[in-house]
Amino acid sequence: MKRLSFKSQCYISLAIVACGFVSAQIFKMGILHNIMWIIIGLLFFVNPVWPKSADWRSHDELTKGIRIGSVLVIIVFGFLIRYGV
Repeated sequence: MKRLSFKSQCYISLAIVACGFVSAQIFKMGILHNIMWIIIGLLFFVNPVWPKSADWRSHDELTKGIRIGSVLVIIVFGFLIRYGV
């Protein structure tokens, strides 16, 4: 299966953010914001991609950095921050 590029994965993340914010406002449930951030974190954890401008670095370090960042997104925005609608 072909991997997503950084640009397309960012567009998918923006679409998830838009759908999450709209659905949270429609259903008046702040937990949908948290679920949205967990999905985005999992998306980057499963498929760690980086911009072409950072491609000169070691790919192992970049993969590790992206995965650490995605776990931080899941923990901080997914579990610690509570959104009110």
